[in-house]
Order: sequence, then structure tokens, then C-alpha cells
Amino acid sequence: MKFSENIDKYKESLIKLREDLNKTLEKGQLDENFEEKLLELEKRESKILKELLPYYRQLAPEIYPTKIDEIPVKANGTYKLSTYLKSYLGIDQNIFILASVDQKVQFMRISEDNYKIELSQPIKNFNKLIVYMSALSLDKILLFAVTGDIFVFQSNDFAGVFENIKNLKKYKLGKINQGFENIIKIEEKKFLCQIGANKFLVLEIDSINLSFEIKKRIDLSKTAQELNSLAKINDSYLGLGSNLGELLLAKYKEDELIIDKKIKILDSPIDYLTSLENEKLEKNICLGIGDKKNFFLYDLDREKILNLENQNFKGNIYNIESKKGSAIVLTDDFYLYLLEENMGKWTLNQQFSTSDRYYVNVIALSSSNYLTIDLNGNFQILKIDRLDSIEKLRNIDLISHRRL
Repeated sequence: MKFSENIDKYKESLIKLREDLNKTLEKGQLDENFEEKLLELEKRESKILKELLPYYRQLAPEIYPTKIDEIPVKANGTYKLSTYLKSYLGIDQNIFILASVDQKVQFMRISEDNYKIELSQPIKNFNKLIVYMSALSLDKILLFAVTGDIFVFQSNDFAGVFENIKNLKKYKLGKINQGFENIIKIEEKKFLCQIGANKFLVLEIDSINLSFEIKKRIDLSKTAQELNSLAKINDSYLGLGSNLGELLLAKYKEDELIIDKKIKILDSPIDYLTSLENEKLEKNICLGIGDKKNFFLYDLDREKILNLENQNFKGNIYNIESKKGSAIVLTDDFYLYLLEENMGKWTLNQQFSTSDRYYVNVIALSSSNYLTIDLNGNFQILKIDRLDSIEKLRNIDLISHRRL
């Protein structure tokens, strides 16, 4: 085991502090710096215990088995979803904007305990299939429609739209005639937009004058015949998936898209790309999805294709949400699965899968709370309880487990 703290020096400091405490008890007077030394030692101990968590999860999972509770979410108000989501955006911790495949856009407010939600009425006279949304500022949301239309929603108080939808102002910035296939944010107010099999635009949004400018046209026809997927993997790399099963890792610099690596991975098109977030909040694993249950994990740091342990999915993966070392996988036969990361290795939790409901969407609220939506527009919280904090570790009776 490797720790960022020097364990021997930590032990020496602990012994020295105990000796100081014994002297204090003899003298009846607390040393001037004793409390400061104690607090510093507690910080070092917490750091060591935090680094021990993945070792306990990996080597002794029986001391704190991962548990998942499915908790119904009460929907307040008269409005609900009529179908599944095409895209969504978290505006703040409790308010989201949802765009459905039936071309309706609504706001959602979720309670602090995550067990109640409220939906606004669908925005009137706005029927567009929204493929991507991004916050421009605290009071402006940018929306891209599959038709190529670009909109901005503005409100000084998005929470106020639940009481009065007229508090929301809508602006159309213009249209890209080719329409949009995939979009990602690459810089502040700059977006990479796929408009064809291998054609892209870089758009820059003026949030003050509510306009946009085409900064760059990019043609990747010499690199790939057809690109099916696009995702921002982390701050360093963009990922593109080709119809030939190739993963292209690219960087965007000075209005140029530079292809850094091209890796042949699948024998089928890569239809979806995303990243998995580990416990350190690093996104160094790219996950790609093909057809016929084909998928892959690619480690960007080690430049290596990884095997997922226990990859017994019943259907084809079509959506995945990841947060701080956990991920919920949704398959096209409506099953939900849990992936967990320990010491850089992602594993399918064999103890949990569910198909009690026809799940169609999942939204990561935190590493322990995932909001799910079923085919009938009902909401549930998947509450994941895993050994992910030093408080949980301190509450375990390790001596009794040692005796078993």
C-alpha cells in the first residue's frame, strides 16, 4: 500500500503526542501547542483513512457491502413527463431544464432531500427537439435544436417560472441550415457542432447581443468517413467515434481540431461516448458503446483498452451516468446496473440489477443519489450506500470482522 503520508513519521508523531499527553496529566497543565498538534495529527489520520477506503472496498467488501435502495419520488403539481428525455441541464443544485423527444421543454424542481419533484408546464409555442443545452450565464440558457435553430432562454429567477411561465423570455439567435447532430462545449461560449458525417462548425456565442459567429469550419473527411459520436472526455481530450469502430482523441487549440490519436477498438460503429469519473473527480476513462452489447473502456493515462470485470449485461447499453467512483448503466431492455471504481478498476456490481420498471433516463445528482425516470414519466431515486467516507469506516467494528 502506498500513501501520500509517511506512515512511519505519522506513528512517531502519534507516540510523541501520547507522551506529551502523559506529561500533561502529570503536571495538570496542557501544553501550549498540544491542541494545535492534535488537530494536525487528526488531519493526517483522516488523509490516511481516506486513502484506505478503496483497499477495504476491494480486499474486504464483506465489512461494508454496497447497498442500493429504490425510493419513490413524489411528484407535486399537475404536470408530468409524457415520454423520455432527449437532453437535460442542471441550472443549479435543485432546478433542471428537461427537453423531451416529443419536443416539449419543461423545468423541474427537486427538493433538498431529493424525494419530491415539481414540473412546470411545458413552454408554450415552443416545439423543438433540443439536442444540447448549456448555461451561458446565471440568467441565460443556450439551446440547440436538431433543426439547426439556436435559442436562448432568459430569466432573472428561474425558480419563478413554476409559478408563472411568463417570467421566461425566449430569443432565437438564428439557424444553421444543415441541422445539428452532436454538440459539445469546448471553451467559454465556444461550441463544436457536428453538421454532417464528418463536417463540423465552431460557433462562438455573444451572450450580450444574443448572436453567434461561425469561427471555423472543420472537415475531417480525410480522417474518418463517418463520425457517429462526439463527447468531451476531460479538460485535455475530446472523443470522436467512427462508423468503423475507431476512437479518435482530439485537442482543440487556437480554433484548430488536432487529432492526437486514432485507435481501432470495435468492429462496429461507436454510437455513444462518455467518460467515467473516479473518486478523485478525474475523468481519465473513456467509455464507448457500439451495437450487439459491444462497448469498451479506454484509459487515457495508460493508453490502454481495459476489460470491465463481470460484464454480464442483458441488453445493449444506451445510457450511462457517472459520479465520483460510481456509475449507473441503462440498457435497452430497461435494466439498470451499477458500476463501481476501486483503485482505478471498474467492476459491475453483481448484487444489483433491476427491471421492475421500464427505465428510460437516469440523472446523476451525486455519487450516492441518481434520479431515474421510467416510461410512464414516474421518478425514483436510486440511493447508493457504499464505503465512501471515513465516517462510515470509523463506525465499522473492524475487530469483530477480524474474528469472523
